[in-house]
This record gives sequence, C-alpha cells and structure tokens, in this order.
Amino acid sequence: MTLHAQIHEWVQRQRPAIIDSLRYLVGINTENLAPRGNELTGQLAIAGMLRSLGCDVDLYEIDTVPALRDHPRYWAERPCTGRPNVMAIRRGRGQGRSLLFSSHMDTVPVGPDAWQHKPWAGEVADGKLYGLGAYDMKGGLLASIMTVKALNDLGIQLQGDLLVESVVDEEFGGCNGTIAGRLKYNADLAILPEPTNLKICAAHHGGLMLRITFNGKAGWGFSPEHPVDPIIAAAHFITMLNDYAVLRQRNIVVPDIYRGNTGLPVLVNQVKAGDVSLPFFGDRVPGQACLTTWLETYPGMTADGVLADLQAYYRYTQSVDGILAAFEPDWTPVRWLDGSAIAVDHPGVKLISRVTSDVVGQPASVQGALFACDGHIFNLFSPTPMVLLGPSGGQPHSPDEYIEIESLFQLIEVFIRTTLDWCQTVDVHLVDHNTDQRSD
Repeated sequence: MTLHAQIHEWVQRQRPAIIDSLRYLVGINTENLAPRGNELTGQLAIAGMLRSLGCDVDLYEIDTVPALRDHPRYWAERPCTGRPNVMAIRRGRGQGRSLLFSSHMDTVPVGPDAWQHKPWAGEVADGKLYGLGAYDMKGGLLASIMTVKALNDLGIQLQGDLLVESVVDEEFGGCNGTIAGRLKYNADLAILPEPTNLKICAAHHGGLMLRITFNGKAGWGFSPEHPVDPIIAAAHFITMLNDYAVLRQRNIVVPDIYRGNTGLPVLVNQVKAGDVSLPFFGDRVPGQACLTTWLETYPGMTADGVLADLQAYYRYTQSVDGILAAFEPDWTPVRWLDGSAIAVDHPGVKLISRVTSDVVGQPASVQGALFACDGHIFNLFSPTPMVLLGPSGGQPHSPDEYIEIESLFQLIEVFIRTTLDWCQTVDVHLVDHNTDQRSD
C-alpha cells in the first residue's frame, strides 16, 4: 500500500475519534470577553493532548516574552495575564524545513441571539458539527493535532521540526498572543487553519476599527433653548457610509489575487446614544451619539490613508447635507490590522495547492481571504511566511456556527501530506494495521 493510501486509510479509521475530539474542544467555553478571556481551560487541554503525543510543550504567559510591549502592533488595552499560549514541537532530525500550524483558542462571545443547536454541545446533524468555535477555529486546531498523531501512529520520522501552536486573544483585533509567539518561535512556513472552505489563501484583508462621535446639545425636546440632536447626524453618517462603500469599491485598485471577489466591506457594528440603562427617555435629546465602523482593506493599504479617504468624503458630503454640515465629529481609531500577502508562486503555496488538489479531487483555488486575521504578524513582522487553509462550514461568529465534517477529514489528510513533503521524511516504516507488521 502506498504512503498516500496509508494516510487516507488512517484518517478514515480515525473518523469517530476526530468527531469526539472536536466535540470535546467545542464543549470547552473559551469566549474572548475582551479585555478578559476564558482560554485557560482550553489551553491546558491542548497542552495535555500534545504532551501525550510526545511533543515538547511550552505553556507560557505571553507577558513574559521579552520585547512584547515594544512591538509596533502590541495592543496595550488587551493584557493577557492568565491566558497562556501553547507551543508544541515534534522534533525532527534537524536537516529539513520546519512547519508551523498556528491556531487561536479564543472564540467570540456566544451573544444574545438564540441558537437552535446548543453552542457548546457539539451536536452532529446532516454531516455538520455545530458549536461556537467549531468552524473558527477549533476544527483547524484539531487538524494540526491529528497530524502529529498520524505521524506517530504511522511511524514516520521527519527531517524538519513540526510545530503546533495555540494562541490567545486573536478575536476582535487582538494579536498580542501571536506577537508573543513570533517573538519566541518561528519556522520556515506557517499554515493558519482559519475557515477558508478549503481554499488556499495567500493573502488576507486588514481593517480599521474607527469610532466616530457626534457632539450635540442635550436638552428637553420641546425646550426653547433648541437642543441639537446628534442621533440625527449619526443616522445621516450611516447613510453616507453606504454611499461611500460603493464609491470606494468602484475606485480602489484591486490586487490580482482579489479579482472577482466580493470587495471590501464597510460595516457599522455599534451605535450608542442616550442613557441605555433606562427603558425609554421620551422627551430628552442626548448630548452625544457615537458609532463604530469597520473598514476592511487590501494588503498594502495604510491606516492613515483609509482615514484620510473617509474624512475627505465626509467633507464632500457636508457640502450637500445640511445636517452633517453642522457637525465636526471626533474621529478615534480603535484598532488597525494590516492586510498581508505572500507570492502565489511561493514554494509553500505551490505545495499546498498540489496536495489539496490531489486530496479533494479537483483543482485547488488560490485566492485572497475575505477577512482580517493575525496573519500579518507572520508576513510583515516575522521571518515566517504564512498561508491560510482551513475547513468548510458556515455561520462563523454567529448562532449555529458549524463545520462540515467531511471537509475536516480532508483537511487533516492535506495537513499530513503537506507536512511530509515540506519537512521531508527520514526512513518511513509504515505500520500495517491489518497485520500489525511494519512494511516499507
């Protein structure tokens, strides 16, 4: 039996164990409640799993990493004390290339919206496993762990090191865990198992989180002092944003890797005005209204450029909108994430494309990811180039998030075969599980 056939057969035998393991991980609540987080229990579980597979495991507080706070993308508002990173290394012979699988343990909060499938139950139905973090990204994290188990079970020794990482505080623009990881450990190539639907992504979006505050004049709605309502200005601003998003996409230079994709979202994700602790305040005009918007970006765009472009459009709109003409809002950047990319002909991209095509049975798609993530910490601030490849699924960050189980099995097979080719094998003496004999 060929090596590839042995790997495929191993994955098929492990199907029940893979599902059980993912249900176990989904069942651990690891919500990111920024600036706090619940990753510790999950990280301890991951460290235990990898230690049992014979890896050298480093469970470390990210605040102990030298130079963390000096990093240009460190976020001081997001300390992570008590939320350790996990790094596990399966040592090779020292003569091959190293490979790093890097995932994040945290999930978004479950939120107030109703779930049909319980968020931490790991319910299985119609080929899907439901649960908070199943798709983003505990399924991908498990795939990297199962890669180590496959190498052990099949008796494969690598030339290069295989590293498996689980970082904290990635959601909501957090990168401190990833920064700590890159300051302490690097490899010749990294794969981030973000939810890409088995698409190979050699680029990803960035984005600017921006808070805009309109200051009015509080008062009684029927007062002769004429209060100035900032909520009206905020409403006009949201309408302006919709127009701006269309114009922006029409005029922007789209990188080749994003040709034919859906464009750059401009989202309003939070609006606040008035005393929200009261059931109503029928005759009171608040003194302030603020909204938070997220403007996604392509690799190479800058925070200053994005902000200046939006402000220029606001000034134009003031010339035709009498409400906005009366307001000069406060513009407060909350968080900037860089977009980043590596060459589509990078050896890692070409290898992963070939393996994925073979496993899935159709030509692999290489494109840019339509979301921001921590990948820029690899590509722009470390010697480790990064590619995104993760399972298929749906509803990330939303009720009834799910992973397509078959895609997880395929991803594991891709990860195993990619590891063998990238890190290179020593002497492969495969275990024949039908006869309990070793065979070359």
